[in-house]
Amino acid sequence: MAKQTQGKSVVKAAKKAVTKTAAPKRKPAGGGKAAAKSVAPEQRRHMISEAAYFIAEQRGFNGGDTVRDWLLAEAEIDRRLSPRK
Repeated sequence: MAKQTQGKSVVKAAKKAVTKTAAPKRKPAGGGKAAAKSVAPEQRRHMISEAAYFIAEQRGFNGGDTVRDWLLAEAEIDRRLSPRK
């Protein structure tokens, strides 16, 4: 049960980071299907950094592992930025 709750926290933290730092949505030229979300490497790193911070914040900054927070945040941000099939 703790893993499921933690998974929801990671998703929530990543969503907060993506929403806060994502560029405004634009319609693709030519009216075709929506293009994959594309962000600069520096913006992606910033989103991961914020998501990792939010993960630590949700546990009250007590204990935990900062590297694990980063990896969880990175995986979730990448999942959210990847094109959906």
